[in-house]
Amino acid sequence: MSAPRDAARKQLAALLSAALVGTGKPAAAVYAYQVGDFRGATPVVVVTSGPMRRALDSMGGCWRKGFQLLVYVFVAYADGAGWSEDMAEDAIDAIEEAIADVVLDNQRTDAWVSIAYGDAGTQLDAVVIGGVEYRRELITFDVGVYG
Repeated sequence: MSAPRDAARKQLAALLSAALVGTGKPAAAVYAYQVGDFRGATPVVVVTSGPMRRALDSMGGCWRKGFQLLVYVFVAYADGAGWSEDMAEDAIDAIEEAIADVVLDNQRTDAWVSIAYGDAGTQLDAVVIGGVEYRRELITFDVGVYG
């Protein structure tokens, strides 16, 4: 049996992949783990495990668990072959909106009893991966599970 955070991370990645990857969809790939080099692919979405919270249940003998899942959206700034900075900004906005729709449509699954955007909001910055400069957005989700 997989751990609750592991199961939730993989479930969210599968839901996002179905919604974001394919003909006419906004992303090239979704990964359920941190990737060291996208080999120039863009846009890419990565779902990773975030901080775990455990509180001893008031009845004792078990944990009340909650954790965060971190969703990173990576969009190349430009590629010199027709992909431009304004296209990158549009893509990051479209992907965030699609992620929000997936979460709204899946408030409860086999892997969680609740999921919601973290209180801090999203964070935007830039990073170089495999020699490619990406615009990166971090979206934090608070996840509640049983057991």
